Amino acid sequence: MPKAIRASVTAGLLLLVVGVFAVATGRTFLFPSLGPSAYLLATKPRAPESHPRRVAGGHLVGIVAGLLAYYVLAPGLVVTSPPPALSPAGVSLAVSGILSVTLTTGGMVVTDLRHAPACATTLIVSLGLLPTLLDALIIVASILCLLASNHALRISGVAPQGDTGERSPAGN
Repeated sequence: MPKAIRASVTAGLLLLVVGVFAVATGRTFLFPSLGPSAYLLATKPRAPESHPRRVAGGHLVGIVAGLLAYYVLAPGLVVTSPPPALSPAGVSLAVSGILSVTLTTGGMVVTDLRHAPACATTLIVSLGLLPTLLDALIIVASILCLLASNHALRISGVAPQGDTGERSPAGN
């Protein structure tokens, strides 16, 4: 099977179980930052940022930083209902997002849990899209499900065992 097709199928299959949970429960088991995590697992399975410890740990750092920033700076606000321009609520949301990414980046570097998609998770939380403790538990469950699916696909031979040979645009 060509590498591109195998990586594409793997990325889709990685999201299948969490997608089924989302449909079956009506809860947000499928959220934007899972896509980049699935992409890394499907295209760069041996890269340091694809190691399960970094995937789970990075997202966990993002969740904690997002919750902290949200509850300190923007409780009750949601970016999907943006406040008026230059309003205190708008400033609160913006600073919450900025602080969450700052804390997540620092936390991932200090703990060596670098996983870039976790910066999207922290924004999802800190901007009020998934800001509750229940939401945080669902995010954790989704990440663990993604990793379990990845493990199963790798053991079965469906998922690529090595990188899919991505090249930078300049050939570097």
